[in-house]
Amino acid sequence: MTDCIDIDLVANAGVLVRGGGLGLLVDGMHDQDGHPFSRVGAEDMARMARPEGLFERLDYLLFTHEHPDHFTPDLVVEHLERRPVKGVFLPAPAKDPAGRDRLVRALDARGVPHWTMGPEPGRTRTVSPEPGLSVTAIGTVHMGKQFRDVRNDCLLISLMGMNLLFTGDADHVPEYYEQALKGVDLDAAFVNPIFYHNPSGQGIIDDIFRPLEVVIYHMPSSDRDPFHLAFTVKRSLERYARPDMPVHVLDAADPHVTLCPATL
Repeated sequence: MTDCIDIDLVANAGVLVRGGGLGLLVDGMHDQDGHPFSRVGAEDMARMARPEGLFERLDYLLFTHEHPDHFTPDLVVEHLERRPVKGVFLPAPAKDPAGRDRLVRALDARGVPHWTMGPEPGRTRTVSPEPGLSVTAIGTVHMGKQFRDVRNDCLLISLMGMNLLFTGDADHVPEYYEQALKGVDLDAAFVNPIFYHNPSGQGIIDDIFRPLEVVIYHMPSSDRDPFHLAFTVKRSLERYARPDMPVHVLDAADPHVTLCPATL
């Protein structure tokens, strides 16, 4: 159906969003170690450089935060040398800006529009780079006490009249979302396993997000799951599943989901 949006897993929380003749890659360029999640391989990066197949359209690159399992600036620079993009949405700067500075210089040298989002927690910033597409960053903080100094942009992508929310690793704090999403009808909310498992996260999903569908992403590979997230998701689905709110688990075993607009 041409009115639907296709979502394809690239690696970890990296997804390709296809709809309206556009391709948007969210958190989909990272190849660093130091974490238990999957990385974007050289073969996938080579495929992204060619305008064919799954990556026939690759127009915008978006990143929720500067963690190595979501964003490798130097990998983006390498991609720009092989294929142009229409624009790049950057998160709040990290403590070590060297790679980011190289990326910004590369973007400026090529005349690629880029926007640093990174609003304060609970605040928003909206950019509409072309008709039919807008991106709103909702400021949050990364979940986990050890990451309290890491900002995370929840990215609300409005495309083809549909609203998709990608939360990255945002913490489950209602105050981050209450005003930012007031009056917004979400077609789908993408949350990580911990957000979905946590009772506070469930309260946010039910009372603030109220999406038509939920997608659990940021799943580990089956052979590298030290935090037992697959088991956590299984138990959470048994506990929280609702017939009126379908839940999809986006992982290597099921890497694609099609989201269609609500019908009256």
